Amino acid sequence: MLIQLILSVMPMFVCLFWVVLLLCDNNRNLPKNYLAFFLSLSAINYFVHAAFFNRQYDLFAFTDNIWVFTSLSSYPLYYYYIRLLTREIRIDWRWSWILLPAMVLSIFSFVIYFAMSPEELNLFVRGVMYHEQGFTGPYPRLVRLQVLRTTLFKAFFLVQVILSVWFGYRLIVRYNKEVKEFYSNTGGKDLSSVKWILFAFLFASVVSLVSNVIGKDFFVDKGPLIAFPALTHSLFLFFIGYVGYHQNFTVADFTNDVNDYRKKRLRATERKQPALSDRITKQHLSDLLRKNELYKNPELRITDIALMAGTNRTYISRIVNEEMQTNFCDWVNGFRIEYVKGIMKNPEYDNLSMLQIAEMSGFSSLSAFYRVFKAKEGIAPGEYREHK
Repeated sequence: MLIQLILSVMPMFVCLFWVVLLLCDNNRNLPKNYLAFFLSLSAINYFVHAAFFNRQYDLFAFTDNIWVFTSLSSYPLYYYYIRLLTREIRIDWRWSWILLPAMVLSIFSFVIYFAMSPEELNLFVRGVMYHEQGFTGPYPRLVRLQVLRTTLFKAFFLVQVILSVWFGYRLIVRYNKEVKEFYSNTGGKDLSSVKWILFAFLFASVVSLVSNVIGKDFFVDKGPLIAFPALTHSLFLFFIGYVGYHQNFTVADFTNDVNDYRKKRLRATERKQPALSDRITKQHLSDLLRKNELYKNPELRITDIALMAGTNRTYISRIVNEEMQTNFCDWVNGFRIEYVKGIMKNPEYDNLSMLQIAEMSGFSSLSAFYRVFKAKEGIAPGEYREHK
């Protein structure tokens, strides 16, 4: 009994753990505050789960109506969290409509709850939700309406999973592409880890749907069996909190960098700097990067090159995309890898560690260096060094 109690409340406490950390974070920003709100609602959601698994009939009967809202709002709310990371620098309350299905069905459930007699409520909870013997049909009309609500819930939930994952994934792909067109190092800036959370969401939804199909009551009083949904959801929630806590860079920072470039370009225009855009070719850009060793700067941006060349970043981006058939990040990393290979072939640098080589070449981290090198050369840098 104690094991079941601990396992049933575990997801709730994982949520609360990350709520506290997110709200106490010195690097707190709007997406982190919003994620703390999301996880707070999730904690309420899993509190209702705990009431159900521990047969708290009266508590569950009331909070089940709240659970309808918290469950149906989870995917839309997380989708909007992705929007705050990728598109919006402040909350747009017009997006509140995404909570409409959750609100309507929750209100519908509450109305029926308060209209039901104690006998009808007991029949619904113990007969429909727990499938206990002696509480079988035929059910009265209000109980049948609650059964209808559970059916509608499953339909809405499935649609929301599909739409949230699909549109959330599209936002992340688009944002990551924009980041790679602007920065030469995307570590800590792109949302690849958040993309994996969407797939984790999909997996968690499958677990939830399977649980609903076989009935959540299947796990009640089964001891260790409850460990499967409890640990699955706890790990999933921990992953959400961990990624969100470490995601410090957002579209707000991206927007600030773009605005900073516009101010610098305006000042350059006021100084009547000559425009070279009609004379710049991909060879000019490559020579500029190679001769000045700009790739060694881990914070190099496409706007830095645009300002040096006296043109705009859109023109530079078009040359890189259309003529070089790549993006800015990969283009710069190509120069970095060539420089790395030159170092590894030079006996004078045999005493350098991989970290030192990565830093000398302009990579923001050792992991980024390993990832890029293997992607471009097909082998790890250590192997390349051994067989140079």
